[in-house]
Amino acid sequence: MKTRAMPYRPYDSAGSFTLGMLVVMIALVVSANTAASNEADIAVQEDTTTQDTTTQDTTTQGTAKKTATEKTATDNQAKPKPRTNAAPGKSEEPKEVAGGIRKTISAKRVTVEQNQRFSEQKGKAGLCDVYLPASDPPESGYPVVIVIHGGGWAAGDKWSIATYSRLLAQEGIVAVAINYRLAPTHKFPAQVDDVRSAMVWVCQNAQRFKLNSKQVGLFGYSAGGHLSALLASLADETMVVRTAASNWSVTDARWKQLPKIRAVCAGGPPCDFRALPIDNSAMAYFLGGSRREKPEAYIAASPAAHVSGDDPVTQLFHGEGDALVPLAGTRDFHKSQVNAGIDSRLVVIPKQGHMLTFISPTTYQTVVNFFREVFLKPVIVSPR
Repeated sequence: MKTRAMPYRPYDSAGSFTLGMLVVMIALVVSANTAASNEADIAVQEDTTTQDTTTQDTTTQGTAKKTATEKTATDNQAKPKPRTNAAPGKSEEPKEVAGGIRKTISAKRVTVEQNQRFSEQKGKAGLCDVYLPASDPPESGYPVVIVIHGGGWAAGDKWSIATYSRLLAQEGIVAVAINYRLAPTHKFPAQVDDVRSAMVWVCQNAQRFKLNSKQVGLFGYSAGGHLSALLASLADETMVVRTAASNWSVTDARWKQLPKIRAVCAGGPPCDFRALPIDNSAMAYFLGGSRREKPEAYIAASPAAHVSGDDPVTQLFHGEGDALVPLAGTRDFHKSQVNAGIDSRLVVIPKQGHMLTFISPTTYQTVVNFFREVFLKPVIVSPR
């Protein structure tokens, strides 16, 4: 059930990771906010090796497969097209509703239930925004994806990943974008437990939002990608292993209320902390000390340490030029999943670094295509 220790050395000096992530997060949220304010609508394409030039304003390029499941994404993907303006007389002002604020975005009629409280945490932590599709729900309810922002576990907010949430809702998938507790005030595994609390909340509110609690997925980028991959890898582990990555007691009733994770999409995720320099304190703000001081935490927090054949279908993506979270760690994680028999895919964004990968049209398409395939693909019933 456990994989070998993999080489993963993204941080060479104490504090460099924290500073780098904070700088990146500022750039990420500004870029994402600009995209959201322009209400860019992505022209989604089929996930094929060669793109169809009749439906895109791009140059056709083939994608070379690195493994049976690993693809290098092309540079020239379809660019965002401006959405139509809101119809005259349509209001986009937030409206007060029970439990939070409702805001309707007229262009695609996505309704956003803002600042819903999903846990007992105070302040921004424990709040989520629920993005609801305009389409009627399927008979079994909408599939739902919990969306987790990045920021080095120390910064960030749910609004910074709003564009992804809106795109999922436009596809008929409910997106629940969450705020979680941040380091260094709250160290691991507080962030993991907050995502778990959001999963429980989704089940508790399934009837209210017409959700299908049997179709729950996770999506996150950077630190959010790490949390997504970690929770998916931990879900089928023993209670001893799971509680090592939780502050919940073994007898906590919430363990039995957690839905099964059906799919996970993780972008630019740190996947393995076990090979970090043993006395380096760069991760102490999050993991509580160096690897020598907190060896159990470094294992518990590593998605690669918990890979097993029952993990859900996984879509990974990573910038080829990412200097903050090296691509090698994600490639090794992907290979370990494939070796374990998991349906694992990896898309590499050519020549893009950590920030540009987050706002790349290719990335938007990868996320939407993956969840559309997993949750919305028609089921063909064989005749008897």
